[in-house]
Amino acid sequence: MSLRDCLNSAVEQGAINSRQAEELHDYYEARFRRKRPGMTDRQAAEAAKREVIDSLRDNAKEKRRQVLLTEAKRKELADFVENYRDLKGRPDKVDAVMSLMIHNGYKGTQSMSGKANAIIAMAHRQLSEVMHHFRRSRVAGTHLNKVDLPDVIRAMHGEKTGNATAKAMGQAVSNVFEELRQRFNAAGGNIPKRQDFGLTHTHNRSNIRELGLTGRGKFGGKRYDMDLARRRWKEFIKPMLNADEMTNPRTGETVGLDGIDASLDYVFDSIMSDGWAHRRPEARKFGVGSVASRYQESRFLIFNDADAWLAYNEKFGNTDPIASIFNQVNSLSRDIAAMERFGPNPDASVEWLKQAVQADIGRRQSGALKVEGLKLPGISARAMAAYRIDSLWRALRGRETVVQGAAQFAGDIRNVATSAALGATGILAGLTDPFVSQAARRLAGLPVTVTMHKIVGDLARFAADKGNEAALARKAVVWDDFMHTMNEQARFVDQMFGHEWSKYLVDRSLTLNGLKPLTDARKRIEATAWHDTLGEYASKDTDWIDLPPLLKKTMEGFGFTPEEWHAMRAGVDEAGFLDPGTLYEKTGNRNLAEKYAEMIIQWSERSVPSGDPRVKSFLTGMVPRGTVLGEIAEFASQFMSFGMSFTARQLEAHYVYSMLAKSGSGKVARGAYYFAAMAVPLTLGAGMYIQILNVLNGKDPEDMTQPSFWAKAFVKGGGGGLFADFVDKAENRFGQNFAQTLGGIGGAFIGDTLDLSLRSIQTIMGAEDPKAGRALSKYVGRYTPILSSHPMTRAWYRRLFVDNLQMMTDPDADKSFKAQARKSSFWWQPGELTPRRAPDLGAIAGSE
Repeated sequence: MSLRDCLNSAVEQGAINSRQAEELHDYYEARFRRKRPGMTDRQAAEAAKREVIDSLRDNAKEKRRQVLLTEAKRKELADFVENYRDLKGRPDKVDAVMSLMIHNGYKGTQSMSGKANAIIAMAHRQLSEVMHHFRRSRVAGTHLNKVDLPDVIRAMHGEKTGNATAKAMGQAVSNVFEELRQRFNAAGGNIPKRQDFGLTHTHNRSNIRELGLTGRGKFGGKRYDMDLARRRWKEFIKPMLNADEMTNPRTGETVGLDGIDASLDYVFDSIMSDGWAHRRPEARKFGVGSVASRYQESRFLIFNDADAWLAYNEKFGNTDPIASIFNQVNSLSRDIAAMERFGPNPDASVEWLKQAVQADIGRRQSGALKVEGLKLPGISARAMAAYRIDSLWRALRGRETVVQGAAQFAGDIRNVATSAALGATGILAGLTDPFVSQAARRLAGLPVTVTMHKIVGDLARFAADKGNEAALARKAVVWDDFMHTMNEQARFVDQMFGHEWSKYLVDRSLTLNGLKPLTDARKRIEATAWHDTLGEYASKDTDWIDLPPLLKKTMEGFGFTPEEWHAMRAGVDEAGFLDPGTLYEKTGNRNLAEKYAEMIIQWSERSVPSGDPRVKSFLTGMVPRGTVLGEIAEFASQFMSFGMSFTARQLEAHYVYSMLAKSGSGKVARGAYYFAAMAVPLTLGAGMYIQILNVLNGKDPEDMTQPSFWAKAFVKGGGGGLFADFVDKAENRFGQNFAQTLGGIGGAFIGDTLDLSLRSIQTIMGAEDPKAGRALSKYVGRYTPILSSHPMTRAWYRRLFVDNLQMMTDPDADKSFKAQARKSSFWWQPGELTPRRAPDLGAIAGSE
């Protein structure tokens, strides 16, 4: 029987599908052509058939390995979900599944997101010198020493370079890539090893499409000839490739010069269609697919040398080799974490868990399963469970984008508006964050006896010292500059989505107003507190049972056991610190070091809050980006998710802290103490912020003897939970009232832009609108990036530029300025070029 007959028989029996049969036959034909020189047809056919059989046997072994890994992981996951209990001791399977994805403590296990961050932290530890060498400048935000980047890429490709520093850095990056490759394969993946591979290749579809631009349509739309784009792209990349080193991933055949054109056609189609050009319709839904099979096609193109890779990357890649390096580190780390938590096909495992939860809810609804103490869920409980699990999973693994251009345009709007709205948040965070951190330390069982003098000193030192970032990276503390390209996950801002120029505006606004340096410094301070405290206990050989109850509860919440604590005590360094990097060096236990790193990183959401994906995903759901509903959800949730996340974390902390008391009155007392210990200093800090902001805005300080002032400070500082940002007519941290907040700052930007545009059109058409000039000056004063909101520029920018603009365009400008002056006491009057006097500090005590 011929091989074709065997394959057809296998298809009829259901052993393989027709696509797999075709690929196997292509594989056989390639082997036959390779064996034919020097052999008879019969000998070549037999040799090729043996290789096909060997390949099938190897594939069967690999699939069996993945099946065994999947089944073992499913049993582990099922046991966790079945035995999971929430803080009140009740079973909650939905929360159990979500906790496997991400959590910030008290879940008793490692999460996928936390594990990914820990893997990245350990990679940063090995790349600390690379990161320090290519660190970003403080003002411009560009990478330093970029002149060495080509030599680093050459070293990664195994080429000689006279730059010893670049050679060492290239070797360090290659070593990290190889360790991640091996770990990826151990988790169920199958990335083949290639010596001197260098970097994977990214392709900018928009840039490639522009090669086929032939003109514009009647309404300005671009016209493309994809055949022209294909031809020009192939002409550009073909001379750069080493066809003799490239191997067809389906047939195993060397591409060679004869096959390079057909191969590049396949690659072009894959790039421009995101792989859909080669898919055959099937009676199943296409999803993300098995993570284990990734990274094979991306390693297909083999460039002649590093210079060829750099040339292609500059024209059709992401143009920034530093971003390419760390995007690859971060992407591999996240996929490894997904497989180690959920198996070789994480999507399938999460779908299985979701259906298991829905089946459990269904049995309870029918009465077939009776659980004491549980209320019968409503008929929508199954749908809600699916919604929460699916939405969080897609938020963590990547939501679908339907219309890329629309999504990026909407993202640009949010970013531009945000860059003009973040100016004062650095001051507020600087005055209130230390008290949030103290509350987090109290909850974790860490020492909280820290003076304000030390807090300020530590902040100044950690925010100013870039060398300190490198030192802590060696201890496996994540360096945020390399965690997200251009701060795609930014504090208060949530995820940024848009073109690089708009993300750059937000990044510079965050940096120049001090929020980013402050946030980074606070995270490093809190990480050091963990290293110091646990190092002290470890140095004293403190037994597990003798650890403070809150500290022990915190560690148990991330899955630590008494045996693991005993092993950790051997990882103390010479200075008495216990950090994940040294722990790994001294014990060789990577899993334990990563679990420790995960605890420190994930706990930072409590000490330096930025936003919880659980909340964000609940607000945005499964709605894709680039759709009307998807972008509305993005606008509405832009700032709300931070406040809701903070509130949820503090409610949980309040409950945990109070439940350590045995009596009911004791629980009430502990809860009241925890609330007061954070609410009072937050209110004081917010009061200082309000007064500083008043002075920076050209106003005199407010009367602090009035109860209304302290009520506003309580709201502004978050002492009532950040949901109190929207009480009464108070503004949130970004100067918006409740109605404006529902649309986000981006929604307000769109509304004001449309209003200004309509007024301008009416003016051009001859209609008189005395408020058009006022609307223009208000628009410029509110939405100019950085200048309009930065603490050091806002007052003079408004008085010297915005007010002058209003005087030129608004006939009632003087009346408007007088109305503003009646509402508040100004030391720099609206409409005046110079201040009349210094701020009246006596107003603080209510003096006239």
